[in-house]
Amino acid sequence: MVNEHNLPFRIREYQELIDQKILNIGDDYDKLANYPTYVIFFCNFDYYQRGLARYQFEFREKWHPEITAGDLRTMVVFNTKAQDYEHATEIRPFLDMICGTVDTAAVDAEVQDIHADKQREARFMKKQIEWRRELRKSREAG
Repeated sequence: MVNEHNLPFRIREYQELIDQKILNIGDDYDKLANYPTYVIFFCNFDYYQRGLARYQFEFREKWHPEITAGDLRTMVVFNTKAQDYEHATEIRPFLDMICGTVDTAAVDAEVQDIHADKQREARFMKKQIEWRRELRKSREAG
C-alpha cells in the first residue's frame, strides 16, 4: 500500500462500504450487532510514526477512554517498518515477508519439500480443508 497521507479516511471509506453491504434500506440498525467488523491495512510505512507494528483502533469516549461506543468496529493498521512488535509478535513473519526481509526462496523451498513428501502434503491439505471449513463457518456466523 502506498502512503497517500490519507489512511484514516481510507479506513473510514472501507468501513462505510462494509456497513452498506450489511444493511439494506429499511433494515433495523440492530442488524449490525450481528456483524462485528474489522478493517485491516498492511502498510509498508509507519503512518502514525510511533514505531509500532500494530495500531488498533476502536471508537471510544474522548475524556473517558475506558468507555467504548460498543459499535463492534475495529480498525487495525499493520506496519512492516516497525521496531516494536509487542502487540504483533504472531504476525511478525508475515510482516517481514511483505516487507521483503524474508528470503522467499526459503519459503518456496519449503513448499517444494511439502509437495515432495506425499504424507506431509496430505497432512497439509487436510489442514487446509479444516481452515476453509472454519472460514466458511465464520462467514456464516457473521
